[in-house]
Amino acid sequence: MSRPWMPMYWGNYFGDTWHLSTVQHGAYLLLIGHYWQHGSLPDDDRQLANITKLSLKTWRRHRPTLQAFFQTGWKHKRIEAELIRYQELRLKRAAAGSKGGTVASINRFRRH
Repeated sequence: MSRPWMPMYWGNYFGDTWHLSTVQHGAYLLLIGHYWQHGSLPDDDRQLANITKLSLKTWRRHRPTLQAFFQTGWKHKRIEAELIRYQELRLKRAAAGSKGGTVASINRFRRH
């Protein structure tokens, strides 16, 4: 599913990632971006290296530092919560749009 926007809490991000190198920041941002777009991350070093645009050797060197931001199975607590909020908002908007369309249809029918 395509999600055109993602909330980013920069204060929290920088507070949690002050110790990362430039390469690790880039890899982490690519991981969370992929997670947001696809709803999960694969638990496979080659695929994760591809997502982060790192060689497999470089990925394996940085993996322990990056994996500390994730739970077992490459789950990310904050992104999971934001995905739930996004889905709830999407459903509310769809319901409101549907309801609005129904009311508009009824009003048009009554006028004729």
